[in-house]
Amino acid sequence: METLIAASFDGFLLGAWNIGKVLLGLGFVIFVHELGHFLVAKACGVQCDKFYVGFDVPIKIGPLRLPGAIFKFQWGETEYGVGTIPLGGYVKMLGQDDNLNQAEEEAARIRTLNEDGEEVLNPRSYPAKNVPQRMAIISAGVIMNLIFGILMAAVAYKIGTPIQPASVGGVTYGSAAWEAGWESGYDLIGFSDADQDSFFYRYTWDLKYAVIGAGMEGSDAVTFRVVDRQRRPRSSDVVPVPVSADGKHRAVGIMNATNSTVALTTAFHDQKGEEVKPVLMPGDEVVEVEGTAISFDGYGPKEKRQRLGWEVQEAFAKNPGEPVQVKVLRAGSETALTIPPLKMQGPGFVLGIGPITAFQMGSKAVGLGFQLGDVIEKVNGVDLSSVGAVQLPQYLTAYDGQEVIFSVRRGSEEESALVEITVPDFQSGITHLARVPNAVGCLTSLGLAYSTNHLVTASSVEEILVGDELVATQYIKRADSSENVDNELFAVRSMSQYWTWFHVHGSSQLANPAFETKLVFEREGLNELVEIIPRWSALDDRYQPSRGVMFSPLQRVHQVEGLGEAISQGWIRTKQDLQRVGQTLGWIADGTASVKDLGGPVMIMKVAQDEASQSVTRLLLFLTMLSANLAILNFLPIPVLDGGHFVFLTIELITRKPVSERIQGTLSVMFMFLLLGFMVFIVFNDIARLWF
Repeated sequence: METLIAASFDGFLLGAWNIGKVLLGLGFVIFVHELGHFLVAKACGVQCDKFYVGFDVPIKIGPLRLPGAIFKFQWGETEYGVGTIPLGGYVKMLGQDDNLNQAEEEAARIRTLNEDGEEVLNPRSYPAKNVPQRMAIISAGVIMNLIFGILMAAVAYKIGTPIQPASVGGVTYGSAAWEAGWESGYDLIGFSDADQDSFFYRYTWDLKYAVIGAGMEGSDAVTFRVVDRQRRPRSSDVVPVPVSADGKHRAVGIMNATNSTVALTTAFHDQKGEEVKPVLMPGDEVVEVEGTAISFDGYGPKEKRQRLGWEVQEAFAKNPGEPVQVKVLRAGSETALTIPPLKMQGPGFVLGIGPITAFQMGSKAVGLGFQLGDVIEKVNGVDLSSVGAVQLPQYLTAYDGQEVIFSVRRGSEEESALVEITVPDFQSGITHLARVPNAVGCLTSLGLAYSTNHLVTASSVEEILVGDELVATQYIKRADSSENVDNELFAVRSMSQYWTWFHVHGSSQLANPAFETKLVFEREGLNELVEIIPRWSALDDRYQPSRGVMFSPLQRVHQVEGLGEAISQGWIRTKQDLQRVGQTLGWIADGTASVKDLGGPVMIMKVAQDEASQSVTRLLLFLTMLSANLAILNFLPIPVLDGGHFVFLTIELITRKPVSERIQGTLSVMFMFLLLGFMVFIVFNDIARLWF
């Protein structure tokens, strides 16, 4: 109990420290913006009455009264403070007030008499300054955000920031990336012809944004620049495709790269069917497999490079039915271990093989005569109805080194024919079990992907008959589970190109303590659906290529040597963030994207806290992105924002006559309420997205 309390207290302190870092970081971004206004105003001789981070508006809710400021102090002519409402900041200059009720009073306050008795503006007031000076004051906040955005990114790159690189840890069979010939171990070094080559693009930011952008632009191809395992560069024009039924989510079909450190293991069954605890433990770092050392990632400081997880995964999958010898680092010591095979789990029935859906670039299958739409029915005269779609790749390992004759069904149902295709010296290759929703089957050595027809072709389950069609699945919470699970997970999902049997079968290999899977079948001549929760059991001579081991995400430290290179990288990052903000606003303006997709203060806090928990440098890069957002959003031509004031000044510069204070004040108040309403909408949208 004492250990549990100590761990909980340590976790609380760590969480509080991360939140503290986030609040300091966000406050600093706001402070820098207002500091820009303040310094240029002072340089132009403007009297600044207040300098606040946050807004000092008193809050009264019934008997509850909160002060306007958390703390404040007077220094010279300026009052400095931190406001209670943490939604921005402001510099109050003499003669400048966006509040319509106070604008006339402020205008009267700056009028004074000169030596001749004429009424003039106070020379230290904001309206007394010429238009170029006021433009400089208004734009200084944005400029400071950009400058410090570059500096924060430069500091992050100089110290060295860990990133999840845009590297290929695995390829989804039949996907656009698979068709392009990508493999595990590839690196994505650019997403357009204009991008600078870099091995430090981020999987969760740069890659995903490129994919999202292609979908927003109407399914445009992305010109990915990649390097293969031998470090040879090439370009691939890949079109991201929808991977959800609503078409909103798109992907190119790759999984993030991993290192060789074990993140999760599962128990396995021996030859007698008895459960045995896993040999590998979370935290073990695999350094050698079958006498071959695992390579280190080739980028970043040498002392911080990690070993490549994809090499371990391929070595485990090479002969999944045989034990494999490994060496691991455990608690700082090298240990030799034998990793046994892990049997594949089956539900007691198999679903039939569907048509060939895609070929890989340079596919051997195309040269041999396979065609899209062909359905593999027999191998060397043996009918495959009892093998099924999922087990086909491992079934074919028995034919390695032999001449294999594939009998494929070609043509429509009315006019189909059985065509024989001979493959000399067949080699089955390595095939992983796919767990992505739109997964398909693959014969990797031939470079062909195939689907399933979702029809039962063999069954030992009493409730399920040959000919039944799987039409839907649904996750059901286990009766003995107390775990909180997102209710959306329990929705009924129809079997389709976005939710396949390969995914359900692959996901069911690891038992989940929170829920189990219900399967829904249609039966010819039966008016009602057949529903079962299958009992998954070990299959003879079928094994999991992963051996029940999952590895941690690969991290690559982006660190530069000189100050000049750090500033250069900081500018590149800030420029990319600016471009993305502008592109996103463009999508919203033309209706391509919805404001519901935007994140507000709650999402900013969550993402910032996630980044801060990784490292201070990751938080700095997030603040760089936030600075770019703040710079552009603040300079939108909206009254009450800096951009709106700049528009009024531009009109004054052209017409040589200031816009009426009444018009400015009215528009400012109107848009202030609109922005507040929009902010409330965004906050509730954030809450709904995170908790509901």
